[in-house]
Amino acid sequence: MTEHVASRTRWQYHAANAEGAAVRGEIDALSERDAIDTLRRRSLWVVELVPLSGAVRNTGSAGTRRAGILERFRASDDRDLAIVVRSVATLTGAGVPLYRALSYAAQEATGPQLRDAFGAVRDGVARGDSLSVAVGRHAVFPPMFAPLIAAGEASGTLDASLTLLADHLERRQALRSTVSSALVYPSILGAASIIGVVVILAVVVPRFGALIADSGGQLPMSTRALITLSTVMVKGWWVWLGLVIGAALVARYLWREPSARRRIDASRLGWPVIGRLERTQAAAAYTGTLAIGLRSGVSLLGSMALARGVVGNAQLAASLREAEDRVRGGERVATAVSGLLPPLAERLLDAGEVSGDLAGLAARAAEAANSELQRAVALAVTLIEPVMILGFGGVVGFVALALLQAIYGLNATTM
Repeated sequence: MTEHVASRTRWQYHAANAEGAAVRGEIDALSERDAIDTLRRRSLWVVELVPLSGAVRNTGSAGTRRAGILERFRASDDRDLAIVVRSVATLTGAGVPLYRALSYAAQEATGPQLRDAFGAVRDGVARGDSLSVAVGRHAVFPPMFAPLIAAGEASGTLDASLTLLADHLERRQALRSTVSSALVYPSILGAASIIGVVVILAVVVPRFGALIADSGGQLPMSTRALITLSTVMVKGWWVWLGLVIGAALVARYLWREPSARRRIDASRLGWPVIGRLERTQAAAAYTGTLAIGLRSGVSLLGSMALARGVVGNAQLAASLREAEDRVRGGERVATAVSGLLPPLAERLLDAGEVSGDLAGLAARAAEAANSELQRAVALAVTLIEPVMILGFGGVVGFVALALLQAIYGLNATTM
C-alpha cells in the first residue's frame, strides 16, 4: 500500500459504519494508512479515500475505483465474486487457515480486479488486520461486506457469514439476469423501431417531398405535416442535439441533488407499472439483506440499517430510516414498515416476530418478492411488446397514408 508521509494531509472519505450505512466526511492524517486506522477505530470501514489535493489514493494492487466504475463492476461480476467468497467460506469452514484460503482466492479469482483485491486482503490479514478491516479498505466489495464479516468474526461464525454473503450475491445476480433476459427483445424492438422511424423521416420523406415540390399541386394536410416534421428533424438536428444534452445535464443535476431525487423517486412509486416493480424490487433487497444481517449476528437495528442501504429508491430509504426510529422506540418491525413494503412481506415479518424467527421469515419474504418481481417483469414485457409494435405500425401507417394521399391528389390534378 502506498504511504503518503510527511506533513498531515486532509483526506475525504466514503465509508460504511457498523450498521452498513454510508458515511462521508473529511479527516486529517499523516498518511493513507494512518487515516484508515483512525477511521477503523471509529468503527468505519473505508470504501473510498481521496486526498483533497486531487490525486486518488493508490491501494497498491487493488486501488480505488470511482463510483461509476464500481457499479459497473458489481453489476457484471457479482457471480464471480460469489464464487470466490463461497470458496473462502468452504475452506475456512473445513479448518484451512484464513491466509491460505485468501491466497487460493487471489489465485483463482476471475479478472484482475478480483485477483488484486483478494491479494491485498490477504496481505492485510498477514500484517495482522482482521478480515473485516482488510475487506473494508477495498471498494470492489459492497459496503455491507465489512459489517457482516465483523459480526461473523465476533460470533465465531465467519464461514457462515461468508456463505450468506455468497448466497446473497448469487440471488442478486440471478434476479438481474432474469430481468435483463426479459428485456432483451423489447430493447431490440424499440431500437429497431426508432431506427426505422428516423430513416423514414430523414431519408424517405425528404426525397419524396422533393419530387412532390417539382410536380407542383396542393398537398394534403397530412403530407404537409409529415414533410414539416421531416424538415425539422433533418435541418434542425442541432436543436435536437442541444435538447438531448440539456436533458442529460438536468437529469444529472436532479440525480445528484438529494431533495430533487427524493421527489422524483417518490413520484415514480405512484406510476402504474414502474411503481409496482420498484417497490417489489426494494422489498426483495430489503428483506433479503435483513435476513442475512440477523443470521450473521447483527442486531435488529443494525440489520435494518444494512437492509436500508441496499434500497435504491431515496424516498423508500428515507421512510425506512424513520421506521428504524420507531423500532428503536419500541414499535414492532412489521408495524414500523407498514405501507412501505408489499402486504405479503409485511405479514411474513409480523409472523416472524411472533414466532421468534424473524430472520427465517424475512428470507421467505425475500423469496416471495423475487418471485413476484419476475412475474411483474414478465407481465410488463407482455404489455410493452404489443404497445411498441402498434406504435411503430401506427407511424408507418401514417407515413404511408400521407404519401398515398399526396400521390392520389397529384394524379387527380393532372387528369
